[in-house]
Amino acid sequence: MTEMSGPDDARPVAASTGILPGTDFPEALRGSRGELGAPHLTPFPVLGDRGYAATSTARSITVLAELSADGQPFGWRLRHHESRESKAAASMLRSDINVLADVVGSAGGGHRGHTVVSLTGPVTLAAELKLANGESAISDHGARRDIAASLNEGLNDLVASLRTAVDGEDVSIRWCETRLGDAMDGTIPTSSGYRTLRSVPRAEVRDVLAELSHTTRSLGVRSVLDTGGALAAPELGRTFDALASRPVGRGAKEWEAIAGAVDAGQDVWLGVSPVDERESTVNVIHSFWTTWRDLGLGGAEAGRIRVEEDRDVGGVSPAHALRVLSRSAEIAEGLWDMARE
Repeated sequence: MTEMSGPDDARPVAASTGILPGTDFPEALRGSRGELGAPHLTPFPVLGDRGYAATSTARSITVLAELSADGQPFGWRLRHHESRESKAAASMLRSDINVLADVVGSAGGGHRGHTVVSLTGPVTLAAELKLANGESAISDHGARRDIAASLNEGLNDLVASLRTAVDGEDVSIRWCETRLGDAMDGTIPTSSGYRTLRSVPRAEVRDVLAELSHTTRSLGVRSVLDTGGALAAPELGRTFDALASRPVGRGAKEWEAIAGAVDAGQDVWLGVSPVDERESTVNVIHSFWTTWRDLGLGGAEAGRIRVEEDRDVGGVSPAHALRVLSRSAEIAEGLWDMARE
């Protein structure tokens, strides 16, 4: 795996799922950058409260090359030409990137930062897009292949726009594959709801994800695989620079896959900062570090840790969301202190 240098390589840092509440994108971006300044990782927020054109799915549709989608009562329908709905999503993304450029520019020369963009991965995107008959595109091998190829091809234009906006900051892409397990288990329902679709072959999923991570890296961007929960089938993410996980507890058994990823040289983005604030920051730090050491890991591996919320904060108030981001940074700083002892 090719390592890319960056300001966050040597220590635990805070990140975010990127799913934030509210409808004010400039305020969400400024607020998150204020709480997660360097060396932490700042999200390029997804504010679904703004409507259908602002969701992660809509943003990802705008990345597709030679493919698009339109809005139907049953969801986004795959098509080869732009629609009114996809144009609205593209316009919103361009506006958001312009805001990013303005905010980064206002920081002045010599700023340091790391922007994380969340996109829906090819397997989940195929599960969410519909064919002309209303069936999920994941039911058709050709559609799955075309969506994956289109996403890889279109990524170059997005990265070019982002690089101009961030003015030298590092960029990571969090590939959200929340339907990955459903796709491989064959539990995605048909349009009628009476049956489930055939499972997607594991080898196909592995190859699609490997190609995606290679494309991302070839553009000089770090890739993160996020399946939406605890690490499932970590071998499918071995070609990514990082894996995201929201472990259910602190038991060592649940963390074996996390230790394996660290041993393989990957960063681990861990959802251990409670959104509901049920644990004190000090308790979270000590509990985490105890588990980390029980796995045979220590200060030498601490630089692989990325701390984020244990679930997205889309359902809380904007003020609460910023407190959660601030808390993640405090936890990362506390872990850094533990690692140096």
